[in-house]
Amino acid sequence: MKVLIVGRLEGHITEASKIAIERGAKVAHVNSISEAMNVLRSGQGAEVAMVDITLDVGDMVSQLESERIILPIVACGIGNDTNAAVDAIRGGAKEYVPLPPDPELIAAVLEAVGQENNAIVHADPAMKQVLAFADKIAPADASALITGKSGTGKELMARYIHAKSKRSTNNFVAVNCAAIPENLLESELFGHEKGSFTGAVARRIGKFEEANGGTLLL
Repeated sequence: MKVLIVGRLEGHITEASKIAIERGAKVAHVNSISEAMNVLRSGQGAEVAMVDITLDVGDMVSQLESERIILPIVACGIGNDTNAAVDAIRGGAKEYVPLPPDPELIAAVLEAVGQENNAIVHADPAMKQVLAFADKIAPADASALITGKSGTGKELMARYIHAKSKRSTNNFVAVNCAAIPENLLESELFGHEKGSFTGAVARRIGKFEEANGGTLLL
């Protein structure tokens, strides 16, 4: 798992990083939301962000949504401040973790958030056959076509295959092409330079480059 720590975490960066690393995570740190967005635009990627509650969590969520970057946020703040926790959750954070960081709580939250996009709960024999087939194709360097109606779990299956593949340590990038305006699709997939069109506020690499060595779901 790749963890991006955003902000000072009230002086607990070292502790939080150590806990995450001990749980097998790769950790990167930036001081501000703007720096975090630049990291994500550059394609370095993350699977979860731990964000200082003193920063504007809602603003970061809005920026992520406007740039179609999927990243769950765990807000972190001093003590058990109920109001801060409520504000963070309303702002779009998945979880709120009080500081100083508790090793078991941090580990549990990271595991829960990390598994949220990957867990496939099933009991039906037909689904067991599907997963068995996914296990067979996951090691191969080949494209896979996943079909099904909306809401049937196509992205879950893609994440499952990615997690079982030799590309699992690299980025998984999901792109909802139907949600991207036609005039922005090219820049979304192949990237753009700052100022290349109205709204291009910063240089951003494309989804193909971001997913290089990993998995791209279109």
